[in-house]
Amino acid sequence: MGGLDRVKSFLRRYRVKAEILEFKETVKSVYTASRASGFPPGKILKTLVVIAGGRPRVVVLPGDRRLDFRKLSRELNVGSVRLAKPGEVEGLLNVKPGEVSPFLDEVLRYDVIVDESVTDRGEVLVGGGSAHHLVKVHVGEIVRTLRPSIKDVSRAD
Repeated sequence: MGGLDRVKSFLRRYRVKAEILEFKETVKSVYTASRASGFPPGKILKTLVVIAGGRPRVVVLPGDRRLDFRKLSRELNVGSVRLAKPGEVEGLLNVKPGEVSPFLDEVLRYDVIVDESVTDRGEVLVGGGSAHHLVKVHVGEIVRTLRPSIKDVSRAD
C-alpha cells in the first residue's frame, strides 16, 4: 500500500477530522506546498525524522521555523541529534523524504515531539503521504491523535 493510501487508512481508523488535498505540481517542500495551496509557510507543518541519542524520533514544526538541534538535544537530554538520512527515513517510515506525513502508522512507533509554536496555528497543512497530496487538519486533531510531547525545539527561520 502506498503512502497516500496508508494516510487515508490512518485518518479513517483514528477518526481524524481532515481533508486530503491533491495538487498537479509536487508539494514536497514548504515552499512548493505554500505556492500550490496558497497557505503561508507558517500554516504548513513539516514532519522531520531525527536520530537523537541513537534513537529515531519524529518532530513536527511549522514551515516558517527551523529545528534547533541544541534545544532538542537539551529537551531530550541526549548528546547528539541529527536529521535522518533519506535512506533512514525510507527504512523507518516506508515513504521517501518529501512524502512524509504525521498520519502514518509508522510514526506512532517513535516518540513524537511537536514544537510548542504549533499549538496556536489552528487549521494547517501536513504531508499527505505522496509528492502530490497534503492533509488539511486542525492542530488539535494532530495532538489528539499523535499524543506528542510538546516542547520548544525550534527557532525563527
